[in-house]
Amino acid sequence: MDQPPLPPCPRCGQPPSWAGVGRKPLWCSQRCRRAAYEERRAAASGAIVVRLVERPEKPAAATKSVSDGEVLADAVKRVLGSPRACREVVQGLRAFAQSGALQSGRHQGTRKALGELVWDLDRLRLLD
Repeated sequence: MDQPPLPPCPRCGQPPSWAGVGRKPLWCSQRCRRAAYEERRAAASGAIVVRLVERPEKPAAATKSVSDGEVLADAVKRVLGSPRACREVVQGLRAFAQSGALQSGRHQGTRKALGELVWDLDRLRLLD
């Protein structure tokens, strides 16, 4: 019997691996689990603010009626329609880059897209 897909990692969005035995994992890797712990510890001391949100399980019917691509496209439209959401995504990408997470090969496309954005902003004289 196939296991239903696990919700993505709350830090990086990658699906956790699970052999189907024991408790379902929340984090995709030890690295994400440790980083989340450090963020919570820093938040407890007042250094940063972190909010851990419960992940609701999606009903099976909802996951079958809408594809992941459609959900992603809708989320992108909603973010691009909000200056605040755009700012938070850019700030999140900056923190992601500072942590070294963008150095992995799987983020090559992200780095390229960010470089193209910076080039366009510079060309249009929109950078301060």
